[in-house]
Amino acid sequence: MLQDRTSGRYHLCSPSAYYMISLMDGKRTVEEIWNRACEAFPDERIEKADITRLLITLYSSDVLLGDVPPDVSEQTDRGQSQRRRKNILRFLNPLAVRVPLLDPDRFLSATLPWLRFLFTPWAALAYGCLLLYSLALVGEHWAELTHNMSDRVLTAENLLILLLVYPAVKTLHELGHGYALKRWGGEVHEIGVMFLVFMPVPYVDASAASAYQNKWQRALVGAAGILVEVLLACIALLVWVAVEDGLVRACAYNVMLIGGVSTLLFNGNPLLRFDGYFVLQDLLEIPNLGPRSNRHVAWLVKRKLLGVDEAQAPANSPGEARWMLVYAICSFIYRLFIMAAIILFVASRYFVIGVVLAIWSALLMLGLPLARQCLYLFSASELRGRRTRAIGAALGALGLVAVTLLLVPLPYNTISEGIVWVPGDGAVRSKARGVVESVVSAPASPVEQGTVLIKLSDPFLDKEVAVHQASVNELELRHAEQDIRDRVSARIIEEQLRQARADLGLAEQNRANLEVMAGRAGTLALPAVADLPGTYIERGSTLGYVAEFSAPVVRVVVSQDAIEQVRNDTRAVEIRLVERMAPVVSARVSREIPSLTDTLPSPALSTLGGGRFLLDPADPEQRRVLDGVYNLELEPLQAWPVSKLGMRVMVKFVHRWEPLGWRLYRGGRRLFLRQLSV
Repeated sequence: MLQDRTSGRYHLCSPSAYYMISLMDGKRTVEEIWNRACEAFPDERIEKADITRLLITLYSSDVLLGDVPPDVSEQTDRGQSQRRRKNILRFLNPLAVRVPLLDPDRFLSATLPWLRFLFTPWAALAYGCLLLYSLALVGEHWAELTHNMSDRVLTAENLLILLLVYPAVKTLHELGHGYALKRWGGEVHEIGVMFLVFMPVPYVDASAASAYQNKWQRALVGAAGILVEVLLACIALLVWVAVEDGLVRACAYNVMLIGGVSTLLFNGNPLLRFDGYFVLQDLLEIPNLGPRSNRHVAWLVKRKLLGVDEAQAPANSPGEARWMLVYAICSFIYRLFIMAAIILFVASRYFVIGVVLAIWSALLMLGLPLARQCLYLFSASELRGRRTRAIGAALGALGLVAVTLLLVPLPYNTISEGIVWVPGDGAVRSKARGVVESVVSAPASPVEQGTVLIKLSDPFLDKEVAVHQASVNELELRHAEQDIRDRVSARIIEEQLRQARADLGLAEQNRANLEVMAGRAGTLALPAVADLPGTYIERGSTLGYVAEFSAPVVRVVVSQDAIEQVRNDTRAVEIRLVERMAPVVSARVSREIPSLTDTLPSPALSTLGGGRFLLDPADPEQRRVLDGVYNLELEPLQAWPVSKLGMRVMVKFVHRWEPLGWRLYRGGRRLFLRQLSV
């Protein structure tokens, strides 16, 4: 590491370059330096062009001092070029624009003695104990912390609190970096505001930690902000547990959300160029992990695909090479995912801005790298004499990828969830309202169609029948009397008598319905049978089920995205119980409810019951989902005995084999349409 104290810049050098720089004392010639470097590194091929490039790099970095007087105009042009380069970098990364504000070094130096105790072993021990206690509290209050989380966070009042709390938490985060840097003698000369996805976030320049020889000190400086936010989250948890609902508790909850969730998922994620990335590269002792990983992938392409054997590997050991390859692939995929998520989020609210961001990001992350690679293929001096082979190899690799994505079929299945259920006539429903007097048939016993299962009582029905019977008797006597004297009055009484007899029949039917009967033969299942006697039952209430447990029906729920494929391209259906995953049973779709619904057949299919469907937090019954679903009924094609109703079932709809590219296109199109509500 070469430190330039004048500009505050740090330059990473390879061992051979660092050795050659150490020989530049103003007395040795360039040829002498080159000869000694070749002797010191016999396994590395060092050419004269390498030392020439080194001198050019040192000169352009303003660290080369010689007898020749400096060219002031050239240095001025170089400074302007560096400023233009910084502005271009800001333009190329519009979602993370930095605006420097002031130099905090004197403030940090003056206040560090008051906080030096935080860097002692006793403070670390107290921090660990507080963290363990906080984790225990999180486990104890987990249900309360996560209940209706999206509904609580996305309210207008909470978003306002979040906007006020976030800059304060991030300011303490950055001060943590600054104090950790000052603890071991570093300097902090820049603090400012970074607009991260258009939101102002404080930042400090902690690049001085690169000069520390101890990797643990460098890693602690990088992790200081994360440690501060986790500490704030622990303190906020204690406040949240201690106080009642109100503004203070809402602020504490948002501090926990920022310091506990967003810090670990984003700031502590090493795949993004935030604190976790610098901590990882310090612990691995692989400086510039991200750029060098990209150069390592480029070297592999040049060496293995294009046949450029002269290309120099950026990795200094096999271990570094493995880390660089894994990191380059994972970070590229994760950056694409994060960028797509940000674009979809912005586009769902501001469509035009989202489209502009999508085009911009596609050009920066895909368009410009492809353009540079094409320029390299057609103009690089390394490919002189083998350009045709390199272009053919590149086109062949692209063709192989295209064929794999668009033409090679792969297995394609849709996985969904369902529950063990009964057909429509298997539910035992009350046809009258009343109080459960007794349970006639024992649960889990076989019953025949028409068997009395439960008896209800309603004393008002007997009186109602008696009243209607008396009314009928009266009208019959009046009709017999009027039939002789007045035919017109007799016809009126006939109509009244017909209505009274209908009311009597309805009352008698309601009294007969107090006996709940089985609609089909099977085994009786009565949940909560001990609580039934004495319970008031409304008309239409489901009291139990009569089912054939040897061949039950499976009610499966399919999302909107998958229903088209399930409906039009299902070759086979396989089901298995979640409690017993081993036996796989073939099935067929026996019935489909064609309409879209937002109600689940059972809460067991929701995320609260272990399923995959998100419930609407505004639904008090916890049965309505946020996105509409379709319901299908499956019939097993072979004997499939189950022990009880309501058991969760995994369902696999087997489709015809399809290339991966078309599936990715279809999934991306569905995501786009759903996110933008098109």
